[in-house]
Amino acid sequence: MTRRAARRLGILGLLATILLGAGCGGPLQEVGVGGVASYERGKQAFEREDWVDAIADLKAYVEQYPGTENTDDALFYLGESYFRIKDYVLAAAQYDRLTRDFPTSPYHPDALYQLARTDDLQSRQAALDQTETLRALSRYRDFIQLYPEHPKAGEARKRLEFLNDRLAEKRVRNGRLYIKLKQYDAATHYLERAISEHPDSRWACEARLYLSQVLEKLGDRKAAADTLRAVESCPATAETKRKALRRLQELERRD
Repeated sequence: MTRRAARRLGILGLLATILLGAGCGGPLQEVGVGGVASYERGKQAFEREDWVDAIADLKAYVEQYPGTENTDDALFYLGESYFRIKDYVLAAAQYDRLTRDFPTSPYHPDALYQLARTDDLQSRQAALDQTETLRALSRYRDFIQLYPEHPKAGEARKRLEFLNDRLAEKRVRNGRLYIKLKQYDAATHYLERAISEHPDSRWACEARLYLSQVLEKLGDRKAAADTLRAVESCPATAETKRKALRRLQELERRD
């Protein structure tokens, strides 16, 4: 085995250890991978899509030369190399350091966008914890506020819409759960948040449908009817609107 092959095998083994550690529930941590502290060498490895060698050399460079004119470049490509191997935790660490320590870097806009992407790609379905979703939303908003004309701003806005929809779904799911548990105050809290914070989401319409149930159970049939009428003017599906109309007619027949 050649020296280069042995070095690559050792690096791959260390990266595998990192990933296995993350799978066991522990925090992902960087370890030394024996690279050469050379930005040029690391950038060349990145350009030929040799992510392992790029990580080794760029990591060594930013550790040994934390304040040179190429440090922000090295941090960005180090983050991109981790991103390519789907190590989003370590990728985020590089983007975050770049955005904090080098706010005037030409790589700042792309690093901020990629920082949001790392959270976005780790976010979970609506039934699960939404910590990463909330963080991605915050970072996408920061990116759009600072760089509204950036080529990736349009995609960031699309992701904001998608993730907001997921968050609205989560709140409706919580509301439905508390209805089943007959905890109507908690149900009202989550359903009203879905309506007020995500008015353009179809889940806001679903929230109105469930909120009308809560209001009816609490004896406020007028508020329940008003809530159902509001479904007609929100971006509900045809099925949701049919359900709302049917329930509204039932309420009106009881009056």
